[in-house]
Amino acid sequence: MIKLLAPRDENELVIVKSLLEGAGIAFHIQNEHFGALYPGLNIFPFSERVILVADPDFDRASLLVHDFRKATEGTPEPGDVG
Repeated sequence: MIKLLAPRDENELVIVKSLLEGAGIAFHIQNEHFGALYPGLNIFPFSERVILVADPDFDRASLLVHDFRKATEGTPEPGDVG
């Protein structure tokens, strides 16, 4: 499996998981439940969550994440609502 992304926060993790599940891409989240075991403890190398995907799915997964981040970080175009 290949590292796809280290989400910035829980919100990004949940959304990316949903996108991958919706696209039928298998994934694994390294350290997914570490924070639940030790609340309040934040040891970066151990508590960082990393999303891993299979080699054949990496390009599709990477495109999904790129499009998601572009949509959430981009500045609104003239004429866009909201």
